[in-house]
Amino acid sequence: DTNLAMADFVRSYGLQLLDRSGKPFDSQQLTSSDLIAFYFSAHWCPPCRGFTPLLKKFYETLQSHGEQSLKIIFISSDQSEHDMWKYMYDSHGDWLALKFDCKELKDRLSRQYQVSGIPQLVVIDAVGRQAVRDARGDVMTATNASSTQILTTYMAWKSAAGAGGAGAAGPSADANPQLSPGARVKVRGLTGAPEHNGSEGVARSFDAAKARYVVELQEKQLSLRAANLLQVISVKVRSAGASPAEDQWQEVEVRDFDEASGQVVYGVAGPDGEEQLGRASLGPDLRLNAGTLVAVQGLQAEAAKRWNEHNGKILEFDEAAQRYLTQVAVGTTLKIRPENIRLCPLA
Repeated sequence: DTNLAMADFVRSYGLQLLDRSGKPFDSQQLTSSDLIAFYFSAHWCPPCRGFTPLLKKFYETLQSHGEQSLKIIFISSDQSEHDMWKYMYDSHGDWLALKFDCKELKDRLSRQYQVSGIPQLVVIDAVGRQAVRDARGDVMTATNASSTQILTTYMAWKSAAGAGGAGAAGPSADANPQLSPGARVKVRGLTGAPEHNGSEGVARSFDAAKARYVVELQEKQLSLRAANLLQVISVKVRSAGASPAEDQWQEVEVRDFDEASGQVVYGVAGPDGEEQLGRASLGPDLRLNAGTLVAVQGLQAEAAKRWNEHNGKILEFDEAAQRYLTQVAVGTTLKIRPENIRLCPLA
């Protein structure tokens, strides 16, 4: 079990971890989908001060696309505990940290991962081996490129580390992608408990054995099928009055999905400032953002049929081909027409 191995690795080292508020972090909270990266850094180090904003941008881009699984553990070389916490509060993302007074553990980690200078970013697998050769270089390249490159880089890290619930040997080629923990969802189509329909919540985890998501609604948790959930995400719609030849888009939020017509219902600010609802099909007037989870449908090519009724993650939209580059499994991407994907229900 990958999450046990990862938690066992942290415990075996006796790593005393704190969250950004200074509270102890229990390693048992690590899950099979988490990817750990040790960040060796210090505020007094000029290259660190240059790299930390890039790492924060990388991390927050993943978060904004619903990818919550990267766990960065700050290993401080600051000159005092006060300097460490000031650096974290002023410059870091919502990361974990090794307790400042754990000098022996810091030295042990530095020896294991051959840290001869800082900053250094070490991405590990579930048993503590370094999984990515140059994670710092990857972050610098991706953040200077695009959010698509950040997502693609992170997926490659997860594949190298065997994260995602398939153990250190790597994920199954056909593993069906699921909503990331922390994804916002709206409940729909419940017949047994219709009072929850229309409620917004957060997907906390996916139980593969039951094929159900654990969804948190305020103080209640429900176990729900994908068919009863709609992702609450941002999409792009063509600006009012813009022709297909004009590249004018506005960001809007999904409010509902009409299965009969296949149209996405979205909210947009009206002239009086109040939200108005609009509708659009996946096509020339609506674009999905990188990181969106979709279900594949209706593929006819023999080599591609196996991916029908399988989820995939949008990487980018190819303007020339008018197709979405979609990752359906680790190492497998397809270029898919808009009519061959759906936002809801997921597979």
